[in-house]
Amino acid sequence: MGLIHWKQAGMQQHLTEMMEAGKGGRAIALGIGAVVLAPILLPAIGKVAKPLAKATLKNGITLYEKGKVAVAEANEVWEDILAEAKAEALAESHKIPNAEPNHNHKG
Repeated sequence: MGLIHWKQAGMQQHLTEMMEAGKGGRAIALGIGAVVLAPILLPAIGKVAKPLAKATLKNGITLYEKGKVAVAEANEVWEDILAEAKAEALAESHKIPNAEPNHNHKG
């Protein structure tokens, strides 16, 4: 039995022992399995995940840009309303109320 085969057999034995040890051992064994399988699975996942990630980012950028436009338009409307309100308030403050009634009225 070669050294590599012996190490693999030992690793399998340790993994089996961890799996039998309970939940904690299973989690460790699954973690080790994930690390071992990652180089095999990641390229395959990457082929699917990359276009999905790009599409998600593209949609996010589009929504962000539309949101910026909507906020700018809402801000413009708000500023118009505010300017109109200020102008009306200023016009009303310059009006001089007629404090004395006109008694020269012949009726």
